[in-house]
Amino acid sequence: MRLCRKRGHGSIYREARRPAWQRAVIYIAGTAVLILACVYLLREDTPVQFTKPDASDAEKAPGVVATESQINDVYWRVSIRHISDVLRGVCADSDYTVLTNKNVVLDGLPMRESYVYLCTPVAGIQSVLNVRAVPPSSSSKTVKCRETYGGQRKTVTRQYPFSLKYVSGHTFAPQTKVIRDPAEACIWLHAIDVVESVWF
Repeated sequence: MRLCRKRGHGSIYREARRPAWQRAVIYIAGTAVLILACVYLLREDTPVQFTKPDASDAEKAPGVVATESQINDVYWRVSIRHISDVLRGVCADSDYTVLTNKNVVLDGLPMRESYVYLCTPVAGIQSVLNVRAVPPSSSSKTVKCRETYGGQRKTVTRQYPFSLKYVSGHTFAPQTKVIRDPAEACIWLHAIDVVESVWF
């Protein structure tokens, strides 16, 4: 005995495949929504205020070393980049050479982490964290640096060359650079002294 099969019966719930242009529109719209969601989540909305360099900055605590967990935190990195953007605008409207964490107020509180922003990049470096100078073991040269901060002026004798160790405020990778130029030495050592509250 032969069994009869009905032909042409499919599920009434199965839809016909969408045309290619509709699939493309759906994929593009979905991708756009995901990108906008990521931008929204990673935006920096912490208020950043600039405070002018002042002699009273001597009373502020020295900058603290940013921890590895901070440096690896994507939100903290966005915050540091936001600070750099704000200070770039300050530099465009002023004649500052060096700005530090002492000139930054985050969400109403002074920035604690050791941070230096150079209005004009020096040796290809503009924004750094955890900066320190390591003097050479051999003899070094000296230079007299005329430095200004918050209306105070003084001449400071600085030694160079030295190794500059820092974390890049752009890539957040630890770096080392040898500073051999006396003018660059003046800028970096002045900035480090301000961050560490020993210039005043």
